[in-house]
Amino acid sequence: MAIIYTYPPKKDINLSDSFLITDSAEDNNTKTLLYSALIKSINESITPFDPSQLQKQVDENFLNIQSLQTEVSEPTVSVQTLTLNATDDTTTSVAIYGVNLINSATFTDLATKLPQPTTGRQTIFVNNSNIPIKVYPSNPGGEINGVVDDYALIPNDGRAYLFFCTENPLPGAWTWSPPAVNQIQLPRISIPHVNGTGTGAYGVGKPGASLLNPGGQNWYDNLSVSGFPQLTFNVIASYPNPAPGQDYWANYPTLVTDRTITKIKVYSNFLASDAVVPSQVPTIGRYVAYQNTPNSYSNFTASGFNFQNALEVPAGPLNSPVQVGDVGTQYKLVNLSSNASTGETDLIGPNRYLTFLIGIPFTCATKTYDFDIFIEHT
Repeated sequence: MAIIYTYPPKKDINLSDSFLITDSAEDNNTKTLLYSALIKSINESITPFDPSQLQKQVDENFLNIQSLQTEVSEPTVSVQTLTLNATDDTTTSVAIYGVNLINSATFTDLATKLPQPTTGRQTIFVNNSNIPIKVYPSNPGGEINGVVDDYALIPNDGRAYLFFCTENPLPGAWTWSPPAVNQIQLPRISIPHVNGTGTGAYGVGKPGASLLNPGGQNWYDNLSVSGFPQLTFNVIASYPNPAPGQDYWANYPTLVTDRTITKIKVYSNFLASDAVVPSQVPTIGRYVAYQNTPNSYSNFTASGFNFQNALEVPAGPLNSPVQVGDVGTQYKLVNLSSNASTGETDLIGPNRYLTFLIGIPFTCATKTYDFDIFIEHT
């Protein structure tokens, strides 16, 4: 520290003026200091302003803010293994906001519900099980893709399907993007069978419409469609108390235009142990009727397969009696190509009809055999 004396006092100071000072760093000895040297010393002690350093500091602060925003906006997503329950909207299974993994499903437990709605939130389903599953709205009256109280069918393809909540308060509304595959599920077909007698059942799972062992020599002697424009659904005359003939057939007027069947999937409660003779297994035949001439409907054999080399459900419960989808039950996945020269037997649509004949060999064990049929189409 220096103490500066000026004697006598001056009104103006020139660069040639000098000052007498005492310096504490040098035992308060006195020294003479030119005014020009004093100004130079002061200037050298001041750090000059650098605009580029200010911009650098602003940039660093901005990056720090961005990093903080990223940490806030991208939290860790919860993941859970989801247990399914029941087959309809009475299910007690509820998904979480996050990722819901489905590793096991049966045809008695294949349903869940979306979480309680919060607008803007989302949940994900990944179905790794052996069958498609159903996802219902959170509450009665809720919507999925604009349809009230409808369910979403999540295929068992291991892909992630994202649901967005688009409306709250209750009951809530959700939207999602279904898979490109179009699929139809027939009602369950149940066939009572007694060992020692072969069983053949026609139908598409409509209640009360299962034509058991009707006795016609050819399939079209038992069921057929004829006439135009007024159609007649024929049932073999000798069959006692048949259902209305149309109930043995399925058609799909909501498709508007014809579509091509690409795959048929059949799940069952058939076990390998049910085949007393290993080569004697259930058979599935598909038959169709459509207008192939201007004024009449005709009937055709479309495709067929059996449960030889069928796949088996690898894990899960084993109920008594055995249910479709239980461990060890068999299923068949069949990619189709047309068997008819016309190329039309694999089409479905508003004016086309199909039915199935399921055969159980006489050697198979006594029980009621159940079949769930899924039809994939373009």
